Amino acid sequence: MSDQNDDFSAGERLARPSRNAPPPRRPRSPRRRSLIGGIVSFFISSLYRLVFLVAVAGIVVAGGAFLYFSADLPSIESLKTYKPPLESRVYASNFQLLAEVGTQHSIYVPYDQIPQVVQNAFISAEDRLFWVEPGINPLAIVRAGLTDIARIGSGRRPLGASTITQQVVKNMLLDNHITFGTKIKEALLAMRVSQAMSKQQVLTLYLNEVDLGQNSFGVAAAAQTYFDEPLSQLDIAQAATLAALPKAPTSYNPFLHPQASLQRRNFVIGRMLADGVINAAQAAAAQAEPLLPKAGQAQQSVPDGGYFADAVHAQLVQQFGEDEVNTGGLIVRTSLNPALQEAATTAVRNGLERYDRDYDGWHGLVGRVADPDLAADWQALLQKQSTPPGLRHGWRLGIVLAATENSARIGTTDLSSGTTAAGTLPLANMRWARPWVHGYMAARPSSTADVLHPGDVIIVSGDLNALSLEQIPKVQGALISMDPATGRIVAMVGGWSHDVSPYNRAIQAQRQPGSSVKPLVYLTAMEQNIQPDAQVLDGPFVQVMPDGTVYRPGNYENSFQGPVPIFHALEQSLNLATLHLARQITLPAIAKTFQDFGIVDKMPPYFPSAIGAIDTTLWKMTTAYATLDQYGRLVTPSLIDSVTNPDGTVLYQAPGEQCANCVNGDPNQPPQLTTPGQQVADADSVYQMLTMMRGVVLRGTGVPAVQGISQPVAGKTGTTNNFNDAWFIGFTPGIVTGCWVGFDTPTDLGENETGGNVCGPIWNEYMKVALKNQPPVDFAAPAGMTLQQVPEPDGQMVTEAFKPGQSPGAQNANGLLGGGMDSLGGSGNGGTLAAPEGSGTPGAPPLPSSIDKSLGGLY
Repeated sequence: MSDQNDDFSAGERLARPSRNAPPPRRPRSPRRRSLIGGIVSFFISSLYRLVFLVAVAGIVVAGGAFLYFSADLPSIESLKTYKPPLESRVYASNFQLLAEVGTQHSIYVPYDQIPQVVQNAFISAEDRLFWVEPGINPLAIVRAGLTDIARIGSGRRPLGASTITQQVVKNMLLDNHITFGTKIKEALLAMRVSQAMSKQQVLTLYLNEVDLGQNSFGVAAAAQTYFDEPLSQLDIAQAATLAALPKAPTSYNPFLHPQASLQRRNFVIGRMLADGVINAAQAAAAQAEPLLPKAGQAQQSVPDGGYFADAVHAQLVQQFGEDEVNTGGLIVRTSLNPALQEAATTAVRNGLERYDRDYDGWHGLVGRVADPDLAADWQALLQKQSTPPGLRHGWRLGIVLAATENSARIGTTDLSSGTTAAGTLPLANMRWARPWVHGYMAARPSSTADVLHPGDVIIVSGDLNALSLEQIPKVQGALISMDPATGRIVAMVGGWSHDVSPYNRAIQAQRQPGSSVKPLVYLTAMEQNIQPDAQVLDGPFVQVMPDGTVYRPGNYENSFQGPVPIFHALEQSLNLATLHLARQITLPAIAKTFQDFGIVDKMPPYFPSAIGAIDTTLWKMTTAYATLDQYGRLVTPSLIDSVTNPDGTVLYQAPGEQCANCVNGDPNQPPQLTTPGQQVADADSVYQMLTMMRGVVLRGTGVPAVQGISQPVAGKTGTTNNFNDAWFIGFTPGIVTGCWVGFDTPTDLGENETGGNVCGPIWNEYMKVALKNQPPVDFAAPAGMTLQQVPEPDGQMVTEAFKPGQSPGAQNANGLLGGGMDSLGGSGNGGTLAAPEGSGTPGAPPLPSSIDKSLGGLY
């Protein structure tokens, strides 16, 4: 058997079934195999169809979405010619910064001036694949998309996945409202931008536009804001600090959140190390660097130049439009002289303080603190107090700790160390602070306790061992100073402080000028060939007004002097003599002079107008006096010397002196300089006025203004009804300055508070600075004019100017000017002449008590 089995081949033995093996399967029928194959084929073919349909549907949906979101995409062409919004910068005449005007602080820097370290820091922080990606980062988009799907319904913002290119698109072509739709548009535009522009162009746009907080846009502006450094000087740590900001400019602001800023900065430095743009030693040194080695400071601007800057801004907007001023990067050079601006501000504030202390008593309490342990807690309480605007240099807050008879103990700040300390306020340094009791100002305090009480928050100045009590005045003032030859405004003060009130009283306040208009009245007489020594009646003046009321003005002294020479009437600012002269030369003639000199558009045709019962501004009045200074050539005031755009193109140049013979003239002849301006009065008549106005400051109401000044000065005071307004405007051949003082709501300044007494010292203090080291230059006499001696009423001989053909006393034989009884009638002459009261001679009875001083000037 075995032998037989051994005869089987190996293949046969393998093919023979084992005894334990299952029985062999029966072969499948052809029919069954066909059914199974058909089912499989059906499913496979169906799957192919489904995949095909899904693919087609996806293509259709994607194409439709592409068409839908591409339909209203903005053009990217604007990016190729993009000009960033740049703030305009306004400079003083010495190129010291005066103001920055714009909606955002930005400084444009071209690509080749952006340091590599800054570029690397922002790319590491914001878009590590910037140089190789097609404008978007697909992996980041998928990751953000999955996260956003999971957040649906949570109310949270979609997760960002923006590349630098996408941020440029979002900031400059789209709005910041994040939706799935805007993200798709952002991605589509980013790809377009990446194809149309170089990476360098895109990065330049981004680094000049990115919001870095503190209203600073772009890396150059931020470098200035946070480090007070030019962009080229930033190190790795500083660059990383800026690169940390785009993610959240407020949350990572180093001023507001230094710890968060430091952590984010160091993260960026780590990214830079990982990206290979810095080495380990540089990274370690940068992370060890303090966050702000030098805190950024605003560029030093002209102190107290706010009123001037506002006026310049208004003129720029009027000339170029708001948008161009705010975004056009204009470079504006003005006429402001910082040294004279400082002198003007100081003089006005000193003058307002003097008045305030004399007439307004103590009103300077800032607040009160109640603390049972004041002696121990005052430092913390002082730190909580808000500093009021408008404090002068060296002024600061203090808390009264104790008040005794001779001194008060004040907790305040030591100026030398900057720390808090207690100081002494002697009674002598607050004697001016008369308290108000039941609405009346009491006598000067005999004890500090009459005014101060523990817990009072006050303003003090001076050293700790001798503090002085201070307060911000209620009264206001204004000053304008001008170069009359060119009209350039060199200084302007519009009030106590622009921080307290930006209302510019030099330009905006419409006030009655009072007697400061009288030089224009007397100029009208000179132009009618009336001599300076002609006699005019200083006597009662009664006029029936068109509405039937009787106008009976009086002089400041409530008396009259009878016949006086015209020059004396101006020196002493005699109202009645001025009105009689006005009657002689007629109101229409005066109105024409007022209007030609620009102090009013149309003068009300009434006699009160001739003594200042009109509304005008210090700007207009100072300009009119500048026209007098220029012998009748109309002066146009100017704030702006030039305006250029960022490319250096001159957009505006102020008209100035012109030379008639500088190009083709005889080189041996001096230049013939002319200044534009219409001649509105003849030079001979104006010179007569200049000489008479010199008498005002030498012998008349303007004497306080020129004490200690050696240069020849011409000027005139102005004091309005009830002493509501005080004026002084005066000039030398080289500078004209006008001053006004009053309350914003017209209120009595006080008895005898005239223009000479209130504004005169302010003008004097300022002009001593303006005229320092200036040689005395007299007003030049026009050809043919002569200076001759004439008598004052008291017999004193003075010098006045006469035209060719005139001589002293020649017109006195013709009688008094304006003293007749003729009815002039008509509204153009201010009403009907009524009979005068009194004899019109010295010694006559005083004017009746019913004199109406509600219209016109007093002095």
